[in-house]
Amino acid sequence: MTDLLRGFFETNKTVFFFLYGQVFFVVGLAIASQSRQHSRLALTKSLPFLAIFGIANGLAQWGQVFIPIQITYLPVRLIAALYFAQTSLLALSFAALMRFGLQLMAPELVSQRWATWLPIGLFIAWGVTLIGSWLLHLAPDELLLTYWEVFGRYCLAGPSAITAALGLHKHIQREIQLLDLPRIEHFLRMASLSLAALALLNGLVVPDAPFVPANVLNYSLLERTIGVPIQVFVSIFGLLLAYSVIRAMEIFQIETARVLEEAERAQVLMADRERIGRELHDGTIQSIYAAGLMLESVTYLMDDSPGEAKGKLAEVMRSLNSTIQEIRRYIFDLRAEPTTEAAELGRGLSKMLRDLQVNTLLSVDLSVDGDDPFLLTTEQRRHVLSIVRETLTNISRHAHAKRVVVRLHWGAGSMRLRIADDGVGMTDLPSDGRGQGVRNMRERTMLLGGELSISGQPGRGVVIDLEVPYEHKALKRDVTPVL
Repeated sequence: MTDLLRGFFETNKTVFFFLYGQVFFVVGLAIASQSRQHSRLALTKSLPFLAIFGIANGLAQWGQVFIPIQITYLPVRLIAALYFAQTSLLALSFAALMRFGLQLMAPELVSQRWATWLPIGLFIAWGVTLIGSWLLHLAPDELLLTYWEVFGRYCLAGPSAITAALGLHKHIQREIQLLDLPRIEHFLRMASLSLAALALLNGLVVPDAPFVPANVLNYSLLERTIGVPIQVFVSIFGLLLAYSVIRAMEIFQIETARVLEEAERAQVLMADRERIGRELHDGTIQSIYAAGLMLESVTYLMDDSPGEAKGKLAEVMRSLNSTIQEIRRYIFDLRAEPTTEAAELGRGLSKMLRDLQVNTLLSVDLSVDGDDPFLLTTEQRRHVLSIVRETLTNISRHAHAKRVVVRLHWGAGSMRLRIADDGVGMTDLPSDGRGQGVRNMRERTMLLGGELSISGQPGRGVVIDLEVPYEHKALKRDVTPVL
């Protein structure tokens, strides 16, 4: 069986080395394509070095396939230079892998300076020694390359893979576990174990050399005992490394989703602040303003008509108590379920007009055409009721009207609302949004995705038309809309 396996791998050596190099080359490309420049994770700064490791290692292994093809066409010295370049590329890949591990350890276990210069220094020392020995012809090229590949594996390959495995393990403990992502943590641990296995294979099992331990634990030992070259095992763990790292790169999509979620929460918070400001103006501030006007009128009555002043003060107290109750209801609504008034638009309008009639003695007329299709969200109904409240407040204060007519029509694709009064009208239409009340009405209309028109003539009252479509997709969810 051993001879059969040995024969199979010897016959298909060229194909096998090509696939072996392709494994690591794909690892490098996949990691490079998955890297994120703007991620807040410490892993981001280290991934380019892991990508360099994969690409450089893959190119070095392809040298085993393509350099022998050039022997027929190129001079011996140039072929030797290609083999030296291949060995140097292999050493570069392991230096990059060491840089990956040290970067993950910095700054807790090693300083940033050591993380940067230690792998560079080892690679330069190894390369200068190799090139000098080659130029001085200290040994035949083939023997020199074998020695330096063995030294490179002992000094760079094994330590770099161990460093990478420990660095990734440390990073999991320091950062990944805090994110509560067990699936990502599982894949990164698989990558760490794959790197540890590569450290054992690349750092202990080396090409045959006439010194200890390379003359004992070497490539020939595996081929004699099990008939399978070490590259098979390295490829298997390389594939595991590629799979685990690529799957772990989903952490960047998760991070992006969390950043977007945080941004959405911040926007919703801003929208809530805007909404609170509008609703305080529409209701509470206006009630307090009215109470202030009544108190001001009391000061003129205290000397001449103390009885009437006392009655006005009682009215002010009732108004302030009502305002306090309104504030309490508003605070409760921020934490509780939507009120019936906001949940049923027709009932909310009826209650609002009934209160207006009681407080101002205006004649009111409400008609509803069609049945509520319940396609407006609770937040949309609240906006509509706030627009109506602002309109009725303006009518009671400024219009000097005797009658208010409200028409609500539920159509096939939209809700249409008209509010008309028979007051003094207006000469300057607030089409540019002047005034906080009208500005609030237009902002709410924008959030509704609808259209608002205000028209009026002197002595002939004001007509306000509001249309809200049902299919405004930005507000189909029953949440506070984002500005």
